[in-house]
Amino acid sequence: MQISAQISHFHGVGIPFEVCEMPVPATPNDVLVCISLSTICGSDLHTVSGRRGADTPCVLGHEIIGTLEAPTQLRSATGETLREGDRVTWSMTAACGTCDYCANRNLPQKCETMFKYGHARNEGDSALSGGFATHILLRPGTAIYRIPDAVTDREAVPINCALTTVVNGLQTIGIHHGETAVIHGSGMLGIYAAAYLRENGYEHVAVVDINENRLETAKRFGATHTFNPDKVSVSEIDEALKELTNGRGADLGVEVSGVTIGIPNLVTWLGIGGRCLTLGYVYPDANISVDAHQLVTKCITLRGVHNYHPTTLGTALNFIESTRTRYQFDKLIGKTYQLGDINTAFADAMNQEALRIAIDPSL
Repeated sequence: MQISAQISHFHGVGIPFEVCEMPVPATPNDVLVCISLSTICGSDLHTVSGRRGADTPCVLGHEIIGTLEAPTQLRSATGETLREGDRVTWSMTAACGTCDYCANRNLPQKCETMFKYGHARNEGDSALSGGFATHILLRPGTAIYRIPDAVTDREAVPINCALTTVVNGLQTIGIHHGETAVIHGSGMLGIYAAAYLRENGYEHVAVVDINENRLETAKRFGATHTFNPDKVSVSEIDEALKELTNGRGADLGVEVSGVTIGIPNLVTWLGIGGRCLTLGYVYPDANISVDAHQLVTKCITLRGVHNYHPTTLGTALNFIESTRTRYQFDKLIGKTYQLGDINTAFADAMNQEALRIAIDPSL
């Protein structure tokens, strides 16, 4: 089987995207997906702005959903037969399953031959591997999940990056009923983190950000308290958190802002025995300065987590399905553009007024 796909080539910083046609052969050993919706992630913005590198030309986009376009011999992550027309999401990375990271360290997301969708040069085996296109070919070693019928495209599209990264990070650092958390950053990851923590029994969830609109969004997604560091000082936030915790300080800090003051502030706000999770520094040279005295004397655990274990995507899907009547996840997606307007879509996303801008190649 061979089709003609429409793709958007990224050629480098300052160069407009080029939308063009590309022939795509597909066999039963492939998973050919017709893309129904993609969203522009913060890391896509980092690439386009030059904050992180990319092998060009490439097709960006890794927050993607779609439907199977052709029969395949491959099965879903839960062992089910995949059928033409199935609506699916999939892991952001593909892994070999046999290397040291896969077989011995339980870190398939850091596989020695790890492949990451939306981050590879568009050539050879890496062709048609990004979301800003009409079609995508999924590689062996990708965890594919059917999307529950009740979950809409707009609810599902960002979760294979933003939500699943958060869930994996929180599962890794450990979460406990009745604790107090402080989240540094109310972008997509911060909003998801607030909802997930509240649904898992956190008594207090504080969110810190300088964007008042995003803080208001955080309140609708589980935040019990919000703080704007442009309006209140670090010490005032510290005092407020201590008041909530009988003078102890927060139990869990979650850094998802990507700003270098994030971890130092969280270390200040954490109490003795606190745990600090960092997910936001996904660009080079994110150098920070931390008072190591606080790390030592407070017995703080600091943990960085990158990508996610593919099984966590199933957990994220279940979370969206079970809580979608309590949280308007679809409202986190702003304007939707057609593929031919991708340059306008990225300009809109750069304004950061919406948490996510979408691209629908069927428009």
